[in-house]
Amino acid sequence: MTAAAIPPMFFKKSEHAPKKRRARKTLAHHVKSIGQAPAKLRTRVTEELYKRNAELAVRNKTLALLRKLDGISLASEKIESMAQQMVDAIAVGLEYEIVTIAIVEEKKMTWKCIAAGSSHDKMGEAFEKVCVASKEAPLTATPEIVAVVQGGKQVYSDSLAAVHPELLVKTIEELSKTGEYTHPSYSVVLPLRFGEHTLGVLTLSSSRSFQDASRYEDESLSGIIGLISLALYKAKLYEDLQRTSAELLTANNQLKDLDKAKSEFLSIASHQLYTPLTALRGYISMIMEGDYGPISEEQKPILDILNQSALRLIELIKDLLDISRIESGRLELHLESLDIVEVAKSLVADLLPNAINKKLDLEFHEPTEKIPHVVVDSQRIRQVMLNFIDNSIKYTTQGKVDVFVALQGDKVVFSVKDTGRGLAAGEAEKLFKKFSRVGGAAKFNTQGTGLGLYVAKQIVHEHHGEVSVTSPGQDKGSTFSMELPPEGAVDSLKVGEAATVVIKAADANGQGSE
Repeated sequence: MTAAAIPPMFFKKSEHAPKKRRARKTLAHHVKSIGQAPAKLRTRVTEELYKRNAELAVRNKTLALLRKLDGISLASEKIESMAQQMVDAIAVGLEYEIVTIAIVEEKKMTWKCIAAGSSHDKMGEAFEKVCVASKEAPLTATPEIVAVVQGGKQVYSDSLAAVHPELLVKTIEELSKTGEYTHPSYSVVLPLRFGEHTLGVLTLSSSRSFQDASRYEDESLSGIIGLISLALYKAKLYEDLQRTSAELLTANNQLKDLDKAKSEFLSIASHQLYTPLTALRGYISMIMEGDYGPISEEQKPILDILNQSALRLIELIKDLLDISRIESGRLELHLESLDIVEVAKSLVADLLPNAINKKLDLEFHEPTEKIPHVVVDSQRIRQVMLNFIDNSIKYTTQGKVDVFVALQGDKVVFSVKDTGRGLAAGEAEKLFKKFSRVGGAAKFNTQGTGLGLYVAKQIVHEHHGEVSVTSPGQDKGSTFSMELPPEGAVDSLKVGEAATVVIKAADANGQGSE
C-alpha cells in the first residue's frame, strides 16, 4: 500500500505518540514518589514505636522496681538491712555500677554510708562490708553532699571521692586495676527528704553521664527517691521508738530497784525506831500515872507534850511499816464478817470530843435500810474509816461533819461529808499519793505526813473496793467515800481466807500496781 492509500487516522495517531510517552513518564514519576512516601512514613512510625517501647520498658522496669522496694520497706525492721536490699535492687534493676545510701545528721553536720551495691556481682560482694567499716564523716569535707542537704536538689559530680566514702573509693580503684571493670566516671547525688529535713542521700555512679539521662529515667529516679525517703523515715522513727522504749524500760527497772531498796530501808528503820519509842511512851505514861512518885503541876504539861510527841512518832512509824509491808507484798489480811454500821457508830462516839473541842457538829446518820456485812480485815478497815473522819475534823474550822453508811447499787458505801476547806480543781487526783498534802493543808494540821490516805487506798483496793473524794470547790467542803462489796457478792473476799497484799511497788503516780 502506497502512502496515499494509508488512512488518515493512523497519522492522527502517530501525531499524538510523543504526548503518550510523556504521560507514561509522568505516571512513572508519580508511582515512584508514591512508593517513596510510605518508606519515610514507615521509618518515622518505626522510630516512634521504638521510642514508645523504650519508654514503656523503662516504666515497666520502674514499676517492678518500686514494687520490690515497697516490699523491702514493709519487710525490713532495721535501717541498714533495708538500705542494703534497696541498693542491691536499684543497682541490678537499673544497671548502675555503684549505688549507695548514706544517713545524714543535720544537727551534727555529719553523714555516714549505710549500704552500697553494684550491678556487677563481684563488685557488689566487695562492697558488702565497706559501709559497715566506714566511719561517720563531717559534711564540710564533701561540698557536693552539703549542697544536696542545704539545697534539697540533686547534684552532679565527676569525682567519686567527692560523693562516696573514702574506703569505698579505694575499693573501686583496686577493682579497676584488674581490668575487669570500667571505673565509673559520673555520679549524681539525690536528696532523701521528708518534709523540711534531709534524712540521707542516694548516690548513683555510672560510666555514662546522668546529665544526658532521658526524661523517663529522671521520672523513675524521682519515684524511687520518694519511696526510699518515706521508708527511711519510717524505719528511723521505728528505731528511735525502740531505743527510747529500751531506755525507758531500763530507767523503769532502776526506779523499781530504788523503790524496793527504799521500802526495805523503811521497814528496817521503822522496826528499829518502833521498839525504843514504845518503851519511851510506856515509861512516860507510868511517870504521869505516878508509878515513880508524885509529879508537880509544872511537870504535867511537859510530860503531856512528851507523851503526845511519842504517840505521833509511833503512829508515823506504823504508817511507814504499813507502806513497806504493802509494797513488799508482806501485809497479811485477817478476814472476818464486819458490821460496818456499828464500826461507824463507834468511831463517831470516839471522835466526838475532838469535834466538840473545835465546836463542830459530828453526826452519824442511821441508814434507812438494813446494811449487809462486809468481809474485811476489821483492824485495817477501821483504820481507813478513822482516817476519813479524823481528817474531816482536822480540816474543818466551822460547820459540821456528817457520817453515812448506805447500800448503793451492789456496794456498801461509807462516806464522810464536811464543810471544811474543800478542794481546788486538780487536787483530788493528788490526795491518794504518797506524802501528798494539797493546798494549804499544813496550815490546818502541821503534824500531817501525807501517808494516811495513800495507805487507806491500798488497803481498800486489796479488799476489792475503791476510795474516792469529791468537792464542789475551794472552801466548799469535801466528801470522802469508801465502797466495798457486800458479803456473799461475787467480788467479795471470803471469811477465813488467807489474803496477802500483792502490791509490789508504787507507780510514778504514787498508786499501787499489781
